[in-house]
Amino acid sequence: MQSDNYYVWVGASCDYAHEERCSAGAYIIEQNGKEINTHVVADDHTTEFRMMLTVMQHAMEVLPVHSTIIFLTNVAYIQQNWDRQPTSESANSDLILQCISARRRHESATVKIVSYHRFPQLPETHRMAHEAMEQLRRA
Repeated sequence: MQSDNYYVWVGASCDYAHEERCSAGAYIIEQNGKEINTHVVADDHTTEFRMMLTVMQHAMEVLPVHSTIIFLTNVAYIQQNWDRQPTSESANSDLILQCISARRRHESATVKIVSYHRFPQLPETHRMAHEAMEQLRRA
């Protein structure tokens, strides 16, 4: 890993068993092998893909301008859709457009697919997201 890059581990959780379909997303930002920031968001009546796009957009807003960002996830949908111009049939087009706009602030931003169980950061983002869903339900 290059020391000047920001590595953003992105995960989410969704509970389809409840009518309100609560979902949450989380990230862990690392630089130079050290955790420097985390963020979690949860909402009702949404999907884990929306929550992942939401936290990705948030990460691009909080990281310094002209950063090199590498998002790490095990979700192919994110890699395939997060920065492609949406069509009238695209899901989450509003968030994809926000990601495209936020990406322009940076030197580069890419998404890499990694194995979920190979890196402890991905299960940790899932745990963080799941906990946020439980807290939202209790509120």
